[in-house]
Amino acid sequence: MRVPLTWLRDYVDIALSPAELAEALTLRGMEVSAIETTGADWSDVIVGRLLAVEQHPNADKLTLASVDVGEGEPLQIVCGATNIAPGQLVPVARVGAVLPGDRRIERSKIRGVPSDGMLCSAAELGLGSDAEGIHILPDGVAVGTPLAELLGEVVLDVDVKPNRGDALSMIGLAREVAAFSGATLREPSVTVAESGEPAADRVSVRIEEPDLCPRFTARYFAEVSNGPSPEWMQRRLLAAGMRPITAVVDVTNYVMHELGQPMHAYDAAAIRGGRIVVRRAREGERLETIDHVQRTLDPRMLVIADEANAIGLAGIMGGASTEVGSATTSVILESAIFHGPTIRNTARRLALRSEASARHEKGIGPDLPRRALDRAARLIVEATGARVAPGIVDNDPDPKPPRTIELELERIERLLGIPLSTDHVAELLRPLGFEADDTGVRMTVTVPGFRLDVIGPADVAEEIARVEGYDRIPARAQQPALPAHRPDPTAARERVRRVLAGLGLDETVTHALIAPADLARTGYPETGEHLVRVANPTASEHSVLRPVMYPSLLGSLRDNARQRRGDAWLFEVGKVYWYHPAEPTPRERRAETAGTGRYESWELGIALLGRGARRSLHAVEEPADVGTVKGIVEALHEALGVPPPVFVAEPEAERHPHRHPGRTAQITDAAGRPYGSLGEVHPRMASGWDLAGRPVDASLSLDYLLALIPETTRVTPVPSAQPIDRDLAVVLERTVPVGELLRITRMAAGPMLADLRLFDAYEGPQVGEGRVSYALALRFQPASAADEKAVEKALNRVRGSLRHHLGAEIR
Repeated sequence: MRVPLTWLRDYVDIALSPAELAEALTLRGMEVSAIETTGADWSDVIVGRLLAVEQHPNADKLTLASVDVGEGEPLQIVCGATNIAPGQLVPVARVGAVLPGDRRIERSKIRGVPSDGMLCSAAELGLGSDAEGIHILPDGVAVGTPLAELLGEVVLDVDVKPNRGDALSMIGLAREVAAFSGATLREPSVTVAESGEPAADRVSVRIEEPDLCPRFTARYFAEVSNGPSPEWMQRRLLAAGMRPITAVVDVTNYVMHELGQPMHAYDAAAIRGGRIVVRRAREGERLETIDHVQRTLDPRMLVIADEANAIGLAGIMGGASTEVGSATTSVILESAIFHGPTIRNTARRLALRSEASARHEKGIGPDLPRRALDRAARLIVEATGARVAPGIVDNDPDPKPPRTIELELERIERLLGIPLSTDHVAELLRPLGFEADDTGVRMTVTVPGFRLDVIGPADVAEEIARVEGYDRIPARAQQPALPAHRPDPTAARERVRRVLAGLGLDETVTHALIAPADLARTGYPETGEHLVRVANPTASEHSVLRPVMYPSLLGSLRDNARQRRGDAWLFEVGKVYWYHPAEPTPRERRAETAGTGRYESWELGIALLGRGARRSLHAVEEPADVGTVKGIVEALHEALGVPPPVFVAEPEAERHPHRHPGRTAQITDAAGRPYGSLGEVHPRMASGWDLAGRPVDASLSLDYLLALIPETTRVTPVPSAQPIDRDLAVVLERTVPVGELLRITRMAAGPMLADLRLFDAYEGPQVGEGRVSYALALRFQPASAADEKAVEKALNRVRGSLRHHLGAEIR
């Protein structure tokens, strides 16, 4: 916001220099980004007095002026203006002067007569839009005075923050200056004389969207003579960055800058019956705004309309059909409050932000529309001689009760770190419009209606600090109580990464956005409501959030194969996403939600292809298979202290389409709840990803896996006895799962079993058709040497349980 200091001084006395004022405002949250001086580009332009004005001897439309500039002989200047007369004070640009736009004045001959300079119009000086006549200066100014000293203006460019809509006005900033300087705030007069028929007989307002327009006020003016606005008003508007237009329009812009209330004037003769309707735009409705651009509207936008058509964009810009011009004789003046987000969204959609929309977006107090309407009425009467109809048309005339906030002084002292008293707090807040009452235990602060941003004790504390001055609050280290320990949510995932890296796998990090074709290549449907799609993807390859980890992992295997790294053991810790608008499943209740019906959860993916890293110099590693990935999953569980997983045949209804149907398993806990799966990739899918060999993969719900980690870790002392190793050969039907063999062995062996390992499997004529001989290595850890007999009893229990439950033959 551009703030001319001469305008600001109308409302508050300022003893500070512009630089000091800028620093003081910045320290209180009103950052001044620049200090500009209007008239700084006037070089050698001074005040002169016209001594004589005669007809040019060689031109009918030119005059010859004799001008006293206070330096000996008068200057002779040829001029084409007709509004000059002897005795007037005028701005004179002498030979060598420079005007705005880098216009240099030279000595010249005009129709054969020498001219020693130029008499300047307001437009040539950048002081207004009048280019027809010379800018006549007021009497009482010394001849020869530099024009910059008379008409120069210092302008502050103030960055008003989004929460301070009240400060987007001269009065708002003057109130801030008065608060920190101790000066008195002078408010402009809003009294106005009324006469004639009541405004309600000329204007009616119907609001169809009260939520989007909580208040709409209007006045009616007759006998309007809408010429140029007064020169002082034009100068101030130009300094503030506004272009003067006509008196009525200039008054609305002037009051907007003065009080912060956007206003709009309508040519009353163009509004059918004086009936105004505030409604949503109709789909495809067209409106020509006053910048003469046809705009297409939609129901998300709020418009001002008459009984038939839209006549303006609410809070942004009026329509060309009701534009006030020089021929306008009757005016309806609007002063309203509109819903800020609606105004902001409309301005963004139409690329039509304005000074008015900026103020509506930040919010306007409920009492300002009527006050601004009265102020504008007073100025319109002065500028145009209009007659003001009695009364204001107002849809919500009742006063609004002010907001009150209860304060505990001790809490404010803790927040700011300075001692405070109730009297001092009241003294600080009073210049800002707040009222503070001490009830003994608490303070009650009444918030002025224009401060929409102050809603709680912390906001009041900020106001106290601003007026006190941040620079006056001593810096000191706070001594707060140490917060309770908060575990690092990423620590458990990092632990998983370290374990898998220790097992010889390499971590890969891929993009969560994939292409629908990647899903199809992995056997998953590339369409369906379960997918979370990107509304505006940068590329088709990144248009869907992955619902499973497999496409990312198979893509990483393919990239490694293209780089001639056919042996790749990879893992990734990442998120998967899906959409499920119905009642969430148990898994979804644990998942992090990203919106209604949209879910995300952490998953661990593992993909193995070829041989892993050699464990020793002479070791020969076999290519990874299902047993390899099962071993990695089991080792991960063991390293995390999680109960060992149970592998069961994957149900047909839940089978993953990218895997070989006979070489896949579901990972469950001891209670049978699934939380992952593993298996061999189907050869057709591997071929689709350009993978040679037989890749295997696994996926586990990381959230579920980490939830299985016990909160406490049990440790036992180092045993005094040596462990006892025993081997057991068992013959089973080939259809019996190995996992079931291991589970029953562990349960029967009891607590002394420290380790169980399958180290051999044999099929052949010695054991019979359809049967397999498994060799188990059991390690028992007795508490003492006397427990060796207990080990034999445990082995016997294992043999009996295997015979009973699995029909095993013990060899």
